[in-house]
Amino acid sequence: MKSFCVAMAMTMAAAAALAAAPAPETHRYLVERTFPAGALDGLNAEIKQKVNANNQSVGVTWEKSYANANKTKTYCVYDAPNEKAVHDAAKLNGLPVDSLVEIPADLKAEPRGAVQKIKAGNQRFLVKRAGAANVKGGGNAQFNVVLLTSYATKDRSTSFWVYGAPSFSAVESAAKASGSPFESIVEIPETLYPN
Repeated sequence: MKSFCVAMAMTMAAAAALAAAPAPETHRYLVERTFPAGALDGLNAEIKQKVNANNQSVGVTWEKSYANANKTKTYCVYDAPNEKAVHDAAKLNGLPVDSLVEIPADLKAEPRGAVQKIKAGNQRFLVKRAGAANVKGGGNAQFNVVLLTSYATKDRSTSFWVYGAPSFSAVESAAKASGSPFESIVEIPETLYPN
């Protein structure tokens, strides 16, 4: 009985110490990847589970990935302690990294991990802009363009905007009408989630 009490006291002390320790700081990243045609076709629950386990081993959490129509480009959102951890997770999973940028600022936030819903007949588009402060709100409604979420670098020198819209030209027209210049617009009709 005495040894049980000692063991229980040690377990409770260890649990209290862990609870008192501050949680490791995490950062949010956007990773752009290019894949050969067909590389993402077999992505199923079993593969996602392995990816999540590898990510977890280096402290990385996969939030979501946006994929272009032919699944050769993805834009993946992760939480991680640092850039190295994101690169380590990619290596463990055999995934390419074309570019990686920290995106701590949510310009229009959605709950982390939220599943995005778009109107029937619409697609998703990712708009990359130099800067974030120059984006104005007008112009979207007349083109049936709806802002779903957006991300920005800490200094807001680069921002990424996810829209639901009926067409590429609608997103382009809304951006021009609002006076919000853009570097690129990519159709991302599929969103991949970790579960």
